[in-house]
Amino acid sequence: MAYTHGSNLTDHLALAQQPPLELKFGAEYQLQDWTFAGLWRVVDNQHRVAIGQGNIVGNDFKATAGFGTLAINAHWSLNEQLKLSFGIDNLLDKAYAEHLSSAGAMVAGFEQITQVNEPGRIWWFKLDYHL
Repeated sequence: MAYTHGSNLTDHLALAQQPPLELKFGAEYQLQDWTFAGLWRVVDNQHRVAIGQGNIVGNDFKATAGFGTLAINAHWSLNEQLKLSFGIDNLLDKAYAEHLSSAGAMVAGFEQITQVNEPGRIWWFKLDYHL
């Protein structure tokens, strides 16, 4: 669980660019050379915003809806040196935007007016080699 609560005591507002409450639940199961895992990430909405305030990384320009994502992965140890991993992030293909997003960063000449959704379902593969 992660939570940050900041307040601007001078202006009686929330501090800008504060992440919302986030919970992560994970599980892992190992069977011989195989490991299977899952991660459920639940993020609350962020309604404590300071519109137009922030820093060089970004400004608050609206509240953000909450969301939940599910990821699964497995890895297979082929031998002492090789491990093959694969998985699916955002398994349920949930459309969501992070409250703190580099897509919302201030760029000269471009007004920050919208949140950009994260990618949908992502399939990935990885091969590790250890000497």
